Amino acid sequence: MKNGLKILRNNITILICAPIFGLLLLLLVHQLPTEPMRQHVYWSMDMIEQEFTDELVVDGYRSTLTGNFTDCLMLEHAIYNNPEHSSLEQVMHMYRTETYNVEGDPTGWWPGHSLKDYVEFVPQPREVEYGRYWHGYLVVLKPVLLLTSFNTFRLLNSALQLFGVGCIIMGLTRKKEEPLAKAFLISLPFMFFISTFSSLSLSICFYILIFALLAQIKWDQKLYDKKLYYIYFLIVGITTSYFDFLTYPLVTLAFPLGIYLYTHGQTVKKDFRTIFCFSLEWGIGYVGMWTSKWILSDLLTDSSTIKDALTTIGTRTQSATGGYGINGYFDVLKQNTSPFMNWCYLFIVICILVGAIIFIIKNGILRSLKNMHYALPYVFIATLPFLWYLATQNHSIQHWQYTCRILSITVFALILGIQRITTCSKK
Repeated sequence: MKNGLKILRNNITILICAPIFGLLLLLLVHQLPTEPMRQHVYWSMDMIEQEFTDELVVDGYRSTLTGNFTDCLMLEHAIYNNPEHSSLEQVMHMYRTETYNVEGDPTGWWPGHSLKDYVEFVPQPREVEYGRYWHGYLVVLKPVLLLTSFNTFRLLNSALQLFGVGCIIMGLTRKKEEPLAKAFLISLPFMFFISTFSSLSLSICFYILIFALLAQIKWDQKLYDKKLYYIYFLIVGITTSYFDFLTYPLVTLAFPLGIYLYTHGQTVKKDFRTIFCFSLEWGIGYVGMWTSKWILSDLLTDSSTIKDALTTIGTRTQSATGGYGINGYFDVLKQNTSPFMNWCYLFIVICILVGAIIFIIKNGILRSLKNMHYALPYVFIATLPFLWYLATQNHSIQHWQYTCRILSITVFALILGIQRITTCSKK
């Protein structure tokens, strides 16, 4: 009871402080001059404009998109400046101007051309807002655009992501956790690491995952000994909600969860309890932080953000065919698994299966079969993407080009499950 009250107290404290801190950071970066940022975006417009109709890193593979649509929204939010709005109003409502689409439909989004018109001072017919997200990425994007262009940022992005992956692999191997390093490396192609560097929006969850894993590797024993892992998952959930656009946030929960179970796993029953508790903490942080934005917007400014957010949630959690239905769910699965239906991923899967069979034979088939139950927690983690698709059918079928990336969790978790079976067989 005492421990439960302590966790509750810490959760409430963090959930109160995090939105205030996040709001102050956004207000701070909104004091930066926007004209140098606008010029730097203007210098990159040739590249950005080329991707209006062709934004694939690898032709024919929609899952390798650069995210030009969302990236243009992010760039315009970073450089937008309207003296009629205070910094608080801009942070809460996230205004930008909008150009009508080709058909002149006033309800259609056309963010690429809107960005182009804005940086070239072309008058636009309307001002719109996008206040239901925190847009915490601006804390990083605004200072970067103040210093350099979007083109240069892509080069920097590729270097930083490669360096981050390298640090994770080195950190795991130094801790003599080579199985974790192998599982992480093998799962990267399923996260379409090849194209992540080229996209602002699709880099967010990847960076959160990198920093979360590096923190876990660095302070693992301290977090475990002092029973602070619940705070770790709470903060990871908060950070994901603050920075991300609802792209593929589940990876920031499942990968740290898999690593924790592999290094500190106990009995199957206790492992399932751990999965539930830490997933709950991550969910509280994720939903709590997101909800706090809506509440602050309605409290501090004249808005209807809560109403807009609830309407959007109702739409995004519907079946792809409207309402809730099993047929719609199968359509979601078909779309999200389609990027992996080619010889490249088939070859990787075959290699994984052959390696697993060799591993099990080498460590004794009978002993491995007796220890199959040790893999059950990892099998459950492997099913998390499918539960996510069930809960967010509408969103997952409309944006399958990047929601498919959460299937890397399945690969990662199943490899760890096989490793756990053989490890228990040796013991």
